[in-house]
Amino acid sequence: MVDVFGLSAAQFETFILVFARVAAMLQLFPIFSAQQVPRVARMGLAAAISFIVYRAVPVVHEPLSLYALGLSVAAQVALGVILGFIASLVFTAMQFAGELVDLQIGFAVANVINPLMQSTVTIIGELQLALASIIYLASDSHLLLLQGIAGSFQLVPLPYIALPMGVAGDVVGFFSSVLLDVLRIVAPVVFALFLANVALAFMARVAPQMNVFVVGFPVQIGIGLVVLAMSLPLAATLLPDAFTEAARQMDAVMRAMRF
Repeated sequence: MVDVFGLSAAQFETFILVFARVAAMLQLFPIFSAQQVPRVARMGLAAAISFIVYRAVPVVHEPLSLYALGLSVAAQVALGVILGFIASLVFTAMQFAGELVDLQIGFAVANVINPLMQSTVTIIGELQLALASIIYLASDSHLLLLQGIAGSFQLVPLPYIALPMGVAGDVVGFFSSVLLDVLRIVAPVVFALFLANVALAFMARVAPQMNVFVVGFPVQIGIGLVVLAMSLPLAATLLPDAFTEAARQMDAVMRAMRF
């Protein structure tokens, strides 16, 4: 049997499968998937994590055929993408909540480029996304994901995975609960802007000669920004629990996908 880099064929195939799963995860994991992180650095990080994790992963019993190896790599990539997608759902929910505030406050017409998602987002949506990233790092939630990478090989051993029909429903249910929690962060802002719009509507009826558009736009911005600043502590309270729940959901999904 020919050794590759001092590894047997079975050991080398095991490393390839570990690297495929880890690299796929890092492509979607928050922070690590940012476009500011060079692709070479991301692949280097995936290789370093794979080299560390590989030591604790049971070696594939026997060398796989070329077809079986390709199927196994595809399975590991699919698992990594699913787990990375679950980890990014909290950030997606935060961005959506910020866009709701932008719609109410009048900033929806001003779009900026989000380098993380490579798409156009609104101003408050980008602010909420940046806030989630800061809390994510400050609460050490990224360490939970790194622990999840190592633990995934115990929950879903190599080389194959299962794809039960209930996984998609579980992910959708998790996103619904996270979105509900995140909307609680911006609910004070949305409610305050709603009351401001009602007040402006009454003013327009009482004083028709007043230009409500000219007066209302700065009023909405002022009220929205003040209430948003006052509600920021809610994010520091609710988001760490959401990140922890994301880790639990990843654990549940992996247990369901055990082959």
